[in-house]
Amino acid sequence: MGDTTQKGGVYAGTFDPVTLGHLDIILQAGRVVPRLIILVAVNAGKNPVFTDDERVEMLRHEIDTHIKPALAKEGITCDITVEKHSGLTAAFMEAHNAPFYIRGLRPGTDFDNEYPIAMAGRKEYPQFQPLFFVASDANLNYVSSSIARELAKLGGKSLTSHVTPHVAEKMKKRLRPEG
Repeated sequence: MGDTTQKGGVYAGTFDPVTLGHLDIILQAGRVVPRLIILVAVNAGKNPVFTDDERVEMLRHEIDTHIKPALAKEGITCDITVEKHSGLTAAFMEAHNAPFYIRGLRPGTDFDNEYPIAMAGRKEYPQFQPLFFVASDANLNYVSSSIARELAKLGGKSLTSHVTPHVAEKMKKRLRPEG
């Protein structure tokens, strides 16, 4: 579970699949909080393409391959873990002394969607503190898991502008098994 004496942050999502946008937010959050838990939402109602365990594995791979080395190169240590969870995120945060709720905001309606969630979280866990990040590269502003899934299904050439090559291969095998 990690060291719960240091306050940490939680970045929760479906991550179906993890995108370059998600990784950008994880990297930025890793520069700010000493302990970061990536929380893979277990929600069968969303009909994810990848299983909960596959999404956890992809995140762990990307964090170990890209995020931790990038932070180390900057001289930053952040304890980053990936876990699954099916309950209230705020309850998980309170149980893990992780008051910082990490969210990425893209242009458009993201803030309008995230603000009520943040206010509800604060009612559940008074120390709940949203930390909103914007993409460090404007090219990531319109990256999304749903667009990546569509590109993989239809054989789009720009898939690796949305996900890493590792994730792109997994998506192609799952969504276009013949090719």
